[in-house]
Amino acid sequence: GGQVALLPEGRAELPALAGVLADGTVTGLVKLTPSHLEAIRAFEPAAIHQDAASALVIGGEALTASQVATWRLQAPNVRLINEYGPTEATVGMVVYEVSEATPHTGPVPIGRPIANTQVYVLDARLEPVPVGVTGELYIAGAGLARGYLNRPGLTADRFMACPYGAAGSRMYRTGDLVRWRSDGELEFLGRADHQVKIRGFRIELGEIEARLAEHPWVREAVVLAREDDGSDKRLVAYVTGKDGAAVDPAALRAHLKRSLPDYMTPSAFVVLDALPLTPNGKLDRKALPVPELRPEGLAYVAPRTPTEEALASIWAQVLKLERVGITDNFFELGGHSQ
Repeated sequence: GGQVALLPEGRAELPALAGVLADGTVTGLVKLTPSHLEAIRAFEPAAIHQDAASALVIGGEALTASQVATWRLQAPNVRLINEYGPTEATVGMVVYEVSEATPHTGPVPIGRPIANTQVYVLDARLEPVPVGVTGELYIAGAGLARGYLNRPGLTADRFMACPYGAAGSRMYRTGDLVRWRSDGELEFLGRADHQVKIRGFRIELGEIEARLAEHPWVREAVVLAREDDGSDKRLVAYVTGKDGAAVDPAALRAHLKRSLPDYMTPSAFVVLDALPLTPNGKLDRKALPVPELRPEGLAYVAPRTPTEEALASIWAQVLKLERVGITDNFFELGGHSQ
């Protein structure tokens, strides 16, 4: 007895989605990405109300508690369901419904597998990891695809024999990093291919993003390892402010240093009004801007002596900057100890 509403693609999609939520056109279920959820909140606050829909199913990206906080407050009767699953496993196969027990900061769990689905969190030797330890997620069960059409090599790499199922059963290697929580729920930590190595240190970008999202000023955070204009690889954080809050990069740097080692602290912070999205509503990492080599807001104080001029010149050459002042911080300009 219901109906399906198809929204236009491109720039008209967000206004149309906000419109059908605001005017009560939708009485059933809306499926969208976390980026869409955040964009709706910023674009049309009137879309967040008790009768916006009976349920929002959110998937396609990692969901944070800050992204659902407004919905929980203003539309507590709208069910919020965090869904996880790759195309190779019929998309939605791990689910978590937001409840009063859901943390108010940090990532929202992706939950538990649906019926006829098995999930395993394994290490590099395909051994199960303990609760709280990061591992790669493997999926088995009735929803698994047969493989990739006409790509036997890729199929063999991703679809493999399952050592924990019935004889002849298979499992899919997702490339996603997760961990079991003590309450039996799965927590998504990021992509294995988003793990980077900088100056010999192996870094999980998702861990830095999660720490940034815990700051009361930050609504969204993305961290990339960039190499621009021949410069050394460095960490760059992109953040949006919560409810119009002014974001101070120095405060964010100090916040991260309280819980992360120095090598995991981004050398540049870029504050954006909104994160760029792809046509299907996911974060467009390629559209994130190149940061300024010299951080915004740092006043330039010229060298006063021959020694200061020599040191400033050396720093400028090493850091590939046009000029360096005597009050500049070597590490905040992107320097490191190696």
